[in-house]
Amino acid sequence: MFMKIPSLKSVTKKIEITNLADPELFYVPLKSYFGEMKPLVNVGQKVQQQLPLAKGKDGSLVHAPVSGEVVDLSYQINGLPHLLIQNDFANTVYINKEIESASAIADKIRLAGIAGSGGAGFPTHIKYDANQIETLIINGVECEPYLTADYALMSDEPEKILRAAHIAAKLFGAKNIVIALEKQNRELVKVFQSCIDFSDDISFKLLPNTYPQGGELQLIKAVTGKEIPKGSIPANEGVVVSNVGTLWAIYNAVENGKANTERIVTVSGTGAKKYGNFRVKIGTSVSHILNQLGIDLNQTDVVLGGPMMGNIVSDLKQPITKTSGGVLSFKKSETKENNCIQCSYCADACPQHLMPMQYASAKFDNDTKKYVQFNLSDCIECGACQYICPSNVPLMQSISEGKSLLKSLQNSVAI
Repeated sequence: MFMKIPSLKSVTKKIEITNLADPELFYVPLKSYFGEMKPLVNVGQKVQQQLPLAKGKDGSLVHAPVSGEVVDLSYQINGLPHLLIQNDFANTVYINKEIESASAIADKIRLAGIAGSGGAGFPTHIKYDANQIETLIINGVECEPYLTADYALMSDEPEKILRAAHIAAKLFGAKNIVIALEKQNRELVKVFQSCIDFSDDISFKLLPNTYPQGGELQLIKAVTGKEIPKGSIPANEGVVVSNVGTLWAIYNAVENGKANTERIVTVSGTGAKKYGNFRVKIGTSVSHILNQLGIDLNQTDVVLGGPMMGNIVSDLKQPITKTSGGVLSFKKSETKENNCIQCSYCADACPQHLMPMQYASAKFDNDTKKYVQFNLSDCIECGACQYICPSNVPLMQSISEGKSLLKSLQNSVAI
């Protein structure tokens, strides 16, 4: 089931991308999709912008967003390690000859540390290790309210996205490239068609303005009619989906030899005094962004990401990551949580046909088996269940904690 929810994008939709001033301290996340990365640098070491800072067990890398000095290797924010960089504001750049000289596109993508910018941050070099792909879907369906970072990228830099799409399609032999957009953004069709890189192998799919239309599995079904079987992955069915932000990062790596050290972020929300779409370096704290834009930290609640899938910020040192599409501020309000009334609205709203109320029950009863019994691993964390819940049950908290618990149990078994 898809829901019609207010778009709330008009405030920032037509605002061009601008740069945000850099902070003095950067909090570079060391957590990646496959666990914690190991630092490649030492405390006190001078680093240049683009220098590799840490490496994951899958080969993923994270790079210095600026030049400066390493002051901490495991600074904790919400229980997660971060590498601290003191900015020297010299902006000296490390020339990454490995990226420039890599002959294989997949190697350039890995060396640049590119991860999916629109979802869970899955390493792109692993996702792109595929062949016999029929269709590449460019995910321009930015269906969360308020967020317009992807729209701004498509509007401001369509040539780069198209160039990267052709690079990706050639890598795994895709015959078709489909750009998926919401109908409310149909004007982007002409923007893309006016580009030099536009070609006959590219088509468009305009989709309803519904949520969560931009989820990978939902998008594949809407564009191709294929329903990915449980236990399979899109590549096995001849499809790869890439977010426009990921493609932008691929262009920067392949064409300019640049590591993935920045992304576009929408700043909006009812508590914001200034709005916009900003080019922000990875590791920039939420507090720095809000201070730069004159937002009162004492009068607002802050969400990192979108209002549906994002998380409320409890520590304002929390930084922008490769997957952070927005920083939203809302006037403080108290929401009263009530007991589940078994209305089943959450199950009706779930695009994966799950029963989210059971995850709240599993958390309350401390029943790990129930998470498995009701297929928690199939949840895409879209937040539709919590949005529709009349009792304000914190379903997303139950889901997040449940997934973390299952992952820790799997890791302990593996060890």
